[in-house]
Amino acid sequence: MIVLPEGHYVPHFDVWLEKEGKYLIGEREARILDKVHSLGSIMTAARVLGTTYAHAWNVLEQLKVTLGEEVVKARRGGSAGGGTALTERGISLLKEYRLLEGKVGTFLSEKYPTPKEGKLFKVDATPELTIIGSHCIGLEILLRQLLKSTPITYEVANVGSSGGLAAIMLGEADIAGIHLLDEVSSQYNTPFLKRYWIADRTVIIRGYIREQGLIVAKGNPKNITSVNDLLRQDVKIINRELGSGTRTQLDIYIRKIADSRGVKIRDLTQKIKGYETEAMSHAEVAQAVNQGKADVGLGIRAAVDPNLLDFLPLFEEQFDFAIEERRLSKPAISAFLEVLKSSDFKKEIESHTRGIRITKDTGTIIYRP
Repeated sequence: MIVLPEGHYVPHFDVWLEKEGKYLIGEREARILDKVHSLGSIMTAARVLGTTYAHAWNVLEQLKVTLGEEVVKARRGGSAGGGTALTERGISLLKEYRLLEGKVGTFLSEKYPTPKEGKLFKVDATPELTIIGSHCIGLEILLRQLLKSTPITYEVANVGSSGGLAAIMLGEADIAGIHLLDEVSSQYNTPFLKRYWIADRTVIIRGYIREQGLIVAKGNPKNITSVNDLLRQDVKIINRELGSGTRTQLDIYIRKIADSRGVKIRDLTQKIKGYETEAMSHAEVAQAVNQGKADVGLGIRAAVDPNLLDFLPLFEEQFDFAIEERRLSKPAISAFLEVLKSSDFKKEIESHTRGIRITKDTGTIIYRP
């Protein structure tokens, strides 16, 4: 028997809560909830904790999915449009976790010192422009041009179109890049403003057209020709994150197939290999296919290097920008829109990017309350 010398070892413990056998909240989630509660902003909480907005957002989204209800809500008021607060469920969950943590800590503190809280990061100056929403190569080009003409500080968080609209609702974002198709009206983006309760205070700025399709390996070795082939057992896909416009579009295709077969969409998605594997950008989808981690993924042509991959076009979509109306006067937003409307932006898109097309309405307001 090995005897360890007293006083040389200090135990550390992890405490977490589960719901119906599923992990719900641990110290990581609790720290994010705590900082959102005290600071009133997901963005500020993420920066104080030294993480990204996208990471904090995904943690909160996973909590919502597991609980079946929201843990954050919009807090109205203020010159910047309010902020974010915990819901009653979010507060009670945080209290429940801290109570359990305290009990375990009290028990251990009778013999061992309580572990100290990790060091927090200092908050840098708030960026002049915050863009939250869908990933797009066109947006990356726009921001590069913006910095050439107007040296500003900005922050971008790729959390999908739905996450972008939610960020507008919560007062977290200046601009949200979105490309959501409404199945009922066949319209892009505008119908979704009502679903996030922001139709009375948000404008939609026309962006540009993007070509979406199936990204496959060079030579298309699996002979994939349509979304129907994603149901084959010899095909593995790479999906996009829940709430993204691309994921929404893929689900629309799968739902149509399910309806034609008289089955539920869940019956089909459970059979698709890789359906639960998520990528956070079109570039990640292309990379996964190129590296052989997946046979196919839905994405934009602009993310495809034709020397490495093949692209099977499916449809064109509208990529627009949602902005809270009262923020239109912000200098950084005005500069952003000037670049969007500029001939230089159009020239670079057309000469260096495949699958993105500027329209005569690009940069203009197509919806106003």
